[in-house]
Amino acid sequence: MRGVVRHRGNLFGLVGAVALVALAPSMSWAQHEPEGYHLSGEVVIRSGDTGWDYNSIDPKRGHLFIAHRKAGLHVFDTKSGKFLKTLPNSEGTNTSALAEEFDRGIAGTTEGDVVLFSLSTLKPLTRYKSTTDGFDGAAYDKVTKRFVMVGEAESETGRTPVLLFDGKSGAQLGSIEVDSIKVDAPRPDGKGNIFLPLRDKNALAQIDIAKREIVATYALENCDRPAALEVDTLNQRVFVGCRGAATGVPNMTVVDAKSGKQIVNLPIGRGVDEMMYDPIVQAIYSANGDDGTMTVIRHDGADHYSVSATIGTRPRARTGVLDESTGKIYLVTAQFVERYREGAEPDSHYLPNTFTVLTLSK
Repeated sequence: MRGVVRHRGNLFGLVGAVALVALAPSMSWAQHEPEGYHLSGEVVIRSGDTGWDYNSIDPKRGHLFIAHRKAGLHVFDTKSGKFLKTLPNSEGTNTSALAEEFDRGIAGTTEGDVVLFSLSTLKPLTRYKSTTDGFDGAAYDKVTKRFVMVGEAESETGRTPVLLFDGKSGAQLGSIEVDSIKVDAPRPDGKGNIFLPLRDKNALAQIDIAKREIVATYALENCDRPAALEVDTLNQRVFVGCRGAATGVPNMTVVDAKSGKQIVNLPIGRGVDEMMYDPIVQAIYSANGDDGTMTVIRHDGADHYSVSATIGTRPRARTGVLDESTGKIYLVTAQFVERYREGAEPDSHYLPNTFTVLTLSK
């Protein structure tokens, strides 16, 4: 990060900052190093045999929103470490995004329904059918004040709709068609654009939200099956998590958001489905569900990045969120059973009452 100083918690002045530096030798390594994460909490939520996908967080209230598909949208209190509730009428939720300035959250279901809810009351405001038959990832763009959600791919055309919604009313405002049948979760760049990984194309798409058009598509070299990304909005760098080919090595590639130029590729774990970036310690984290690990990558300055640690999590802990206000990372997983039949794909099931929220702290 260039020329900007950020910190967590209450603001402290120059004197406090100097004192912190003076005390640094006596502080534990884990307190100020991005590698210092450990599993500090595990909370089980009553559950059945259903999968999950993306999470979002309201750091002001300490509410983690967990898309647990058939079970609905769970709310986990990060301050108390307790499960609060499941939002009524949220069954089928696969993703969510939050517009804190409007006290609004939006959820997209596997059937293509849109659920608008209040962040302060945790009550649903409306649920309606959109123009797509299912949702994948979602994001909120503060510049255009729009929610963006990835719809279900259309097999006949080989294209995927990316839908836009008003940040206050939740009304659908239109969509953009992307030439891909596997578009993963979008992330804003802080300039009115969103970036999306195109898993089947080994490419990165950039959409101008206000113009409702694709302004660039960048081919990614040595990045097979890009499945997740995050953006350093200050330095305009996109961190793309690539699962790798069947026999390839998964990696993260760093892309210049302005030019699409790839800067560096670094190895990560298998089964990435979430990339997280902490601008305060300038570190990138990939949640690797197949390996049950989290890869830590340091931003060492300018365009220098390096892998600094692999931290054990849990198998299938593939999606999560980083709370910038505390530095804590939250992942979710459940105990699973895979059954095999000759000539068929493995059949996965999740054991009842094993759905778990993992808290990683330093």
